[in-house]
Amino acid sequence: MKIRKALAIVFAFALIAVACGDDDGGGGFSSEIRDSYLEGCQTAQNPEFCECTLDEIEKTFSEAEFIAFALEQTEEAPEEFLEIAFACLGDADLGG
Repeated sequence: MKIRKALAIVFAFALIAVACGDDDGGGGFSSEIRDSYLEGCQTAQNPEFCECTLDEIEKTFSEAEFIAFALEQTEEAPEEFLEIAFACLGDADLGG
């Protein structure tokens, strides 16, 4: 399925973001993780979708949870991530 492959790519970039960033203890993810996630995501998806998924991931997981989540990466994105992605599909103009 096309969306699952795209999500796997986005999730792989999330792992890269985790490796590059550190937890600043603030109300969201560190700027390094946010920037890396968005940069990687936007190679496979549009900016609206990427912003939506990042915002929802930040609402759902602490940065430490996200790091643990990304480090346990499997070939298929975890269910929580898929739920966030599918919710954002309706909010983003994905183009044709």
